[in-house]
Amino acid sequence: MNKKERIVNTSKIHKIIFAFISTCSISFLLWTQLTHINSFASTWDQVDFALALDRYDLMAMQPHFPGYPYFIMGGYFIHQFVDNKVASLTIFNIFLYFSAMFPMFKLARKYVSRSYSLGITSILYSSTYIMVIVNQPISEGAALAALWWYFWSIHAAMNDKGIGVNSLPPLLLSVLLGIRLSYLPFAVGLLFLFYYKWKNRYYTYKQIVCYSILAIMCQFIWLAALVFSEGSVKGFVKLSLAFTSGHFNDWGNTAVSSDVSFLERIKTLVLHNVLWTGISSQIILLAVLYGIFVSLFIFPLKWRDLKKDFTQHLACIMGIGYLIWAIVAQNIDKPRHILPLVILFLFIVLINVLRETKEIRKFVISILCCLLLISQTYHSSILIIKQANESPATYQLSNYLQSLDQPAIVYAWEETRVLQYMNSTIPYKKVQTYQVFLHDKSYYQNRTILLTNKAVEGFTGQGIDLTGKLKKIKEFHSNSIYDPVYSNIVLYEWRNE
Repeated sequence: MNKKERIVNTSKIHKIIFAFISTCSISFLLWTQLTHINSFASTWDQVDFALALDRYDLMAMQPHFPGYPYFIMGGYFIHQFVDNKVASLTIFNIFLYFSAMFPMFKLARKYVSRSYSLGITSILYSSTYIMVIVNQPISEGAALAALWWYFWSIHAAMNDKGIGVNSLPPLLLSVLLGIRLSYLPFAVGLLFLFYYKWKNRYYTYKQIVCYSILAIMCQFIWLAALVFSEGSVKGFVKLSLAFTSGHFNDWGNTAVSSDVSFLERIKTLVLHNVLWTGISSQIILLAVLYGIFVSLFIFPLKWRDLKKDFTQHLACIMGIGYLIWAIVAQNIDKPRHILPLVILFLFIVLINVLRETKEIRKFVISILCCLLLISQTYHSSILIIKQANESPATYQLSNYLQSLDQPAIVYAWEETRVLQYMNSTIPYKKVQTYQVFLHDKSYYQNRTILLTNKAVEGFTGQGIDLTGKLKKIKEFHSNSIYDPVYSNIVLYEWRNE
């Protein structure tokens, strides 16, 4: 056997090993997800979604606007077979995201071999922070799956003249927005497809108009259902304007309402949310491995090569559009909002790194891929299991309040939604201003006055000096990667003067 044959045989062997590890990783993670299903509704949004399976009512925030109709419908279908509402939503996320491996594989297959396509798919699928979010009863998991299908549909329609294939992007855009309306910037992908096909004379103006009308009609399917659920167009518009105004100007922590500078928002979003949390999952080993892959991608990178390739150019355009949206209109305290940027960036990095043609470098890259995959699978499984079994801080708070043997009342922020969901017998109130708190507590002279740290931080942010007025009673902790906002709760007792 000569040297060339040995290299070829070695290449085949490491491809087989890579494919085997990839298959084992996917199978193991799916089994872990289905045997450790998260049944905790630990945040305001999660409670909204869970209550929607009992009664769909936007006015009662079951769920909150814009309604997430396809996500709720999917959870409702699973709920016919699973009693627990939260588990039903989680299972829907799990199955839908599992289905997204098909578009992941098909997109990667354009650039690399079958074994490497499977490897890329398994790395994208097993991404640790994505696994954490997919296993929560919120719409991001389903939305990421729909985004993969939408991305693939545009790629498939690029060189196809069939009506069926070209109708998929408008249809899947409707599914995507019906799951999560905040992914609206990805509509730029459909516009880019129209421009590309018109420029290359695949589309006429008439066809662009027809497919545009189809896209609008598809959106009206779920919009009409929401209007019907509210009873009138006027009521729906009034509700949507009120929610949108609140999101941008009050509690949404957008660039408009936040006290954080614009540069600080960009820094937090890119460094903490995307790189440290979204890609590295706050794990040093994963940060190092991904750092190597990003370096292998950046050093030989030529922007004109990305622009020449339609699919990568499409990913860049959609990513840039959503990045601008995330900086301006999303809550930077919640890293889950940037996950679309993570999947698009990792896709571009992996297909370019694994397109390496030299056998020696391919061998080294395959080893790095296996190390990354094994590490991701291990950390993903650990976090999935812990998320399903360890009580969130909000649940710990509720259980502690239930154990109190003296009459009390609790003033808090979004924790009140979880207390409501858990049917807390201790009175609780959401309070945001100090003057309202002082007035309200005067009605409870015979009760112990308790406050959470979020309520206290809100008062101090209003310039109120609470020195000597509070006594720390208890602290509750959970992993911040599950919920960065309410993972650490401190309960205080108000000292009567």
